[in-house]
Amino acid sequence: MTTYRITKKLAPLANYNNGQNAERLLRYNLTGEIVKADNKPAEESADCLDLQIKASKATVCKGSDLDTYLANDKAERYAYVMSDNESAIIMSKTEWKAFVKAFGYITRESAKNGGGEKIRLKAESAKMREWLARA
Repeated sequence: MTTYRITKKLAPLANYNNGQNAERLLRYNLTGEIVKADNKPAEESADCLDLQIKASKATVCKGSDLDTYLANDKAERYAYVMSDNESAIIMSKTEWKAFVKAFGYITRESAKNGGGEKIRLKAESAKMREWLARA
């Protein structure tokens, strides 16, 4: 697990959710490109380079089988953008799995979106920040 310092700033876009803004910010810092957040399925490609990018309250995957999701995900590493937008924690698949098991939960999509199960991350908390700092 490594900490990547975010030094270049972008104003969040009002029509983007927290995760889309986090992805846009980290992509800009890693590649210099200002791009629109995509919504590509993880089975097709990573968000940026070899990374899936997530933030507080992110949907990790559809369904409740984390192992199957990780086996099919094209990303090699995972980035969690801290809520202060000052840093991102870069994790391996093994570290990401431990993080999701510690701070994820199973919920349901809205009826409008089919009502299926999904795994989401909890809101960023002091406990989560402590875990990331110790890991």
